[in-house]
Amino acid sequence: MNLSEMLFSNGYVGEMGVSWKTPTADDLERAIVGAMEIENKTRDEIVSILESGKPVRWCQSPNYYYDHSYGKIGTKQKPQPVKMVACDCGHEAPSSQVMSASLGTSCPDCYDRMSD
Repeated sequence: MNLSEMLFSNGYVGEMGVSWKTPTADDLERAIVGAMEIENKTRDEIVSILESGKPVRWCQSPNYYYDHSYGKIGTKQKPQPVKMVACDCGHEAPSSQVMSASLGTSCPDCYDRMSD
């Protein structure tokens, strides 16, 4: 496992939510041992889950009594490619931004012109 692709949290929920960081080798080892105890799985099973991209619980949050959350370890999400669509206005736009105008599909910049 590549440490630079991993994310690690102790599960504490602060004002800004849960804080994630890149683990050190020691952090990763401690998390794997904790995950083996919590999930009742072998080391190979935990590593297999992590390599598949799924997060694993490894410890109870410092505020577990109140929030019942767990620290997790997992991999960083890879950005999804944006699907571009050719509009009737002649431009390309991300599929989520294509608008339907009276003269056909348009990008956000051409919507007013295409809605006559």
